[in-house]
Amino acid sequence: MFNRTYSLTRAVITGSLLALTVAVVDTQATTLTAAQAEQAQAEQAKPQAQATPDTDVAAKIAKAIADDKAVAGYEKTIKIVVSDGLVSLKGTARSEDDKKAIGAKAEAVVGEKNVMNNLVIAPDAPKPQTN
Repeated sequence: MFNRTYSLTRAVITGSLLALTVAVVDTQATTLTAAQAEQAQAEQAKPQAQATPDTDVAAKIAKAIADDKAVAGYEKTIKIVVSDGLVSLKGTARSEDDKKAIGAKAEAVVGEKNVMNNLVIAPDAPKPQTN
């Protein structure tokens, strides 16, 4: 009788431990799946939210230049490089006044300390055309 009771008790305990293990693994799998779902949603939202800060800054600077009749047209001929909020202006300007005006437009958008005005003065360069 002792052997049967011992065997029955052993079987019940072993079965309970196996059931508990399955329950724990199932709970972890559910948690992992929920975490993966949240991560997937965050990754889907990223491209829309993350792709724009530097691009938006460059677009705002280009629009500010285009809206100023004195320097309109340069937004098409100069290169506006934005990296982590720091702006570098590259290309040519016909005069020092144009160079300063373009730099001032960029500074108005991101601040004076965040702009490197690397425009080269080329008086013989053709005047940028406006549309």
